[in-house]
Amino acid sequence: MKHILRSIARGAALFFGCFSAINLLVSKLGTARAEDIWWISFHWLPGPVVTVLQAAAACLLLAFALKPALSHIRLWATTVACGVYVFFALVNVFEYYVLLFRGSFQTTIPVPFSLLVLLLFIGIVAAAWKWRELAANWSETVIMLVCAVAGALLFPLIQFYTFGKTDYRRSADVVVVFGARAHPDGVLSNSLRERVDTAIDLYESDLVDKLLFTGGVDSDGINEVEQMKTYAVRNGVPAADILLDDGGVDTDHSVANTVPMLEDMGAKTVLAVSQFYHLPRIKMAYRAAHYNVITVPAKPELSIPGTPYFVGRETLAFWAYWVRSATRDVGITWTDTLIKGIETKLHQ
Repeated sequence: MKHILRSIARGAALFFGCFSAINLLVSKLGTARAEDIWWISFHWLPGPVVTVLQAAAACLLLAFALKPALSHIRLWATTVACGVYVFFALVNVFEYYVLLFRGSFQTTIPVPFSLLVLLLFIGIVAAAWKWRELAANWSETVIMLVCAVAGALLFPLIQFYTFGKTDYRRSADVVVVFGARAHPDGVLSNSLRERVDTAIDLYESDLVDKLLFTGGVDSDGINEVEQMKTYAVRNGVPAADILLDDGGVDTDHSVANTVPMLEDMGAKTVLAVSQFYHLPRIKMAYRAAHYNVITVPAKPELSIPGTPYFVGRETLAFWAYWVRSATRDVGITWTDTLIKGIETKLHQ
């Protein structure tokens, strides 16, 4: 049992060590944001100190994963580095609940990702101390690798159900609504109807003055955004307050097309609406375009068949987008081809 528990801690250390190291490397080699929003927020610390801390923590986590029998110096260094992460995760958790109780945002799952980070790092430190002299064996290493892979699968899933389920709505200049399937008879699919209904609610609540619909034209000639506009107008939104982008055949194209439109509008605060599992990828795509949006999950009012499949495909798409964001800005372009292939199969 002790080998299994330590292998779980080592798997977590391997995953977070690799993730942190890649984020840090990319942020220093280029101008990419490196998706630090999925990691942890370090308050008060100056940039150079954060860089040193992240580099040290990444090295120590990877060292613990690969060689768990720790010397006294490595043990204390690992404890201090993890302790700093635990402290700031605790600060993040405190801030999360303060804002939640103030009504700054709403969520159906009031568990911040920082809380999970806090617990995992406490577990890593506990395992490092309790079994610091225990020699690793091959079976433990295999379990560690399996746990690291499981962590890579769980990481986006947790984001979907923490970040994606959180409604950050506030007063904004415009809301961008991402398209989905529209039927030939003009009826919106359940996914699309939920998205447009949420945007209409934002408009009627006087939080936004404009709606920007982005989508494509399917193989049957059905124009998603025209159907979205028709539905919104029928439900009381003036046509003059609706903007359209019918070149949004996928998330990448929607972001590429809407960013210039938003800039031309002079939009400072922008909301983005889609299903909860799609929002992390939307956030990532906009950040890669150096534009920030505030996400609002579509209000789930209807039964959407295939949701488990959609969540599963977004797990793959999340990592594909993350890899692309982490490589494009440092001159690696093969990931663009990967994204196009995935988008072809995983079109919204």
